[in-house]
Amino acid sequence: MKIYLETHGCTANRGDGEILAGILSREGHLVVRKPEEAEILLLNTCVVKGETRRRMLRRMEELSRTGKPLVVAGCLPLVDLPSVREREPAAVLSCRSLLSVAEAVERVGRGERGVLLLDGQAPEKICLPKLRSSPVSAIVQIGEGCLSSCTFCSVRLARGRLRSFSPEGVVEEVRRAVGEGCKEILLTSQDNAAYGRERGWDLPSLLRRVVEVEGRFRVRVGMMNPENVLTLLPDLLEAYRNEKIYRFLHLPLQSGDDGVLRAMGRRYTVEEFLEVVRTFRREFPDLCLVTDVIAGFPTETEEGFERTVEVLRELRPDRVNLSRFSPMPGTPASRLPPLPGREVARRSRILSSLCSSLSLEANRRYLGWEGEALITEGGWKGGWVARLPNYKLAILGEGRLGEFVRIRVRGARPTYLVAEEVEG
Repeated sequence: MKIYLETHGCTANRGDGEILAGILSREGHLVVRKPEEAEILLLNTCVVKGETRRRMLRRMEELSRTGKPLVVAGCLPLVDLPSVREREPAAVLSCRSLLSVAEAVERVGRGERGVLLLDGQAPEKICLPKLRSSPVSAIVQIGEGCLSSCTFCSVRLARGRLRSFSPEGVVEEVRRAVGEGCKEILLTSQDNAAYGRERGWDLPSLLRRVVEVEGRFRVRVGMMNPENVLTLLPDLLEAYRNEKIYRFLHLPLQSGDDGVLRAMGRRYTVEEFLEVVRTFRREFPDLCLVTDVIAGFPTETEEGFERTVEVLRELRPDRVNLSRFSPMPGTPASRLPPLPGREVARRSRILSSLCSSLSLEANRRYLGWEGEALITEGGWKGGWVARLPNYKLAILGEGRLGEFVRIRVRGARPTYLVAEEVEG
């Protein structure tokens, strides 16, 4: 059968999408690029935020209006199954039952409806069949679930407790990807710094094994929670010294107020967060720092909000993933009295303006920078995307996918650099 697959959300969920496509292809189905080309539609959902949840439900309705059978997968069914079933999809899977995708589409293809395949033994998502979405960047999941208990997070309800995948399997997947021509390895999970905690392993040891794989490639280490980075700092810094690893740190702050962090269930203080950043920056002055902030958490006072503003001004991150608080089903924070919507919007606007200014300021420091970058994909509006050694994003007018090229930065925007290729 012809299946249209649409994936939303984080890098890990994109990796799940590649596995779904790989399994379908292995079983003789054809994954097509457009809904109109398909017999069955497959939506791999995300549920990281309230607005994301609403967008997924709207997308279900849009795809259902095509008149073609819809299969829903991903995190949303494990967080809000009643809302999913209200839209009457032909079948429902989850991120824990993706190995059942072929069974689901085949049953739907035979005319069954209301197929529910939510449960299952979640597999190690390494060395499974994959149809990669990129010939250059390989998504390698090193684990699933987390050890945290954040009161606002619904993803943990879907992904569960931490299950780290074997270092041998991770290294083998990296070796396979590099052998297939990939030049960028995206190591991902819900919290990379928690890797191996439940099995006596750790992230720095894994990184040392990954960079020993022969070939020329770069490694992006995905998001890490501050409380778990704290215990790894010396060994993690040593691993980051290898030139194959991007000088990139995605470390969520969420709030600049310790009281709000406690209400969020975050197990670190603002000062501990800042100490991790200071330590990384002392070792790697060109560090690209990305952080996350939530505006308008229910317990956030005006003073707490101002502290977040002050911390961001001190921190001066390269990029901030900003979101407004929105209650998610099944989370402790959803039971807290919310702040007035108008006040949440006001705080969000202030933070958005500040973060845009900080990002532009950070990017302007690269004007005139010259060095090597890796071309990883086509640009969204033309040209090519190149990644600097710290994962900074630059747009080139011309390029060759998967090539390391020498570039010079000649322009800066809040979200990217403008560069040109120069003679090496």
